[in-house]
Amino acid sequence: MRFDTHNMSFRKFDEPIDAVVTWVDGEDPVHEKKLESYLGPRAKKRPKAAAKTRYADRGELEYCIASLVHFAPWLRRIYVVTDEQTPGFLEYVDPELAQRVSVVDHKVIFQDFHHNLPTFNSLSIETMLWRIPGLADNFIYFNDDCFLIKAVEPDNFFIDDGVVLRGTFRSPVRQRPMRKLARLLGRGRPTRRTLQSEAAALAGVADQYLDVDHIPHPMRVSTFRDYFAEHPEQLGRNSSFPLRDVRQFWPIALANHLELKHQSAQISSLPKSLYLSASAGTCDKEALTSVEENPDCKFLCAQSLDNVSDEFLSFWKAWMDKTVGRLTRAPN
Repeated sequence: MRFDTHNMSFRKFDEPIDAVVTWVDGEDPVHEKKLESYLGPRAKKRPKAAAKTRYADRGELEYCIASLVHFAPWLRRIYVVTDEQTPGFLEYVDPELAQRVSVVDHKVIFQDFHHNLPTFNSLSIETMLWRIPGLADNFIYFNDDCFLIKAVEPDNFFIDDGVVLRGTFRSPVRQRPMRKLARLLGRGRPTRRTLQSEAAALAGVADQYLDVDHIPHPMRVSTFRDYFAEHPEQLGRNSSFPLRDVRQFWPIALANHLELKHQSAQISSLPKSLYLSASAGTCDKEALTSVEENPDCKFLCAQSLDNVSDEFLSFWKAWMDKTVGRLTRAPN
């Protein structure tokens, strides 16, 4: 189970592969009103799970989709999952490309679970992504702040009979009894490592867990479908929290560990990823400038761009324009 796929040869992967991107424009007045209505008195002092940075939009989505089009032209379709919103730039995209991009509303993937809407929770939404109508069994999940910055191939993500994962194996996280009790009562906030460790146990992988970063995630519809067919109560429960809750599991980590359990995953150290810090500055500029010299670095994560300076944001957009490009053509 622990081996690197770099320099290994594969049969050319010829199954259809789709991409799924989650997105929201938190400054949309309708979305703001919907969130404030749910929060009620808490809207004046938002909980961390509803922090504005979670829903901020700085134009990342167009760059994300442009990176998929330019560096993974073999993708069949690109699905944008959102909440009663349509990205404005799609109006000016080449018609042929527009036909490959589908906007999917939460109501579609939450079919039969509309009582769990509205939701402002990525964990709840990720629980339902596999239910997109027509989605290929093999798909790659992107947050809108994750980008391709160099050409990739299908076998960077999928092999003959499974997925290619990237991460580090770690020993299970052991929680103190008092913290376990607090979680049962819905108090506290789990760390990323705790979420992944618990997902491993949920999948039946008890001796270790795979710690993955904020990267593109290759997944399979059939893996989710088969698991939730056996555990339907978990589908409803995990998707029922409007805001991120300590009692939830991370669906991405669950899928990863199910693949590991079924021996349908291989581990690779490549491609590499570049992460921009939340307070991006000089070091991040230098990292962006020098990444072109590293052919193995093909993923970029740029979280919390709403927190960076205007000067850095302008620099980043200029770099993305040069490296990734845009999709839109000038309106008539």
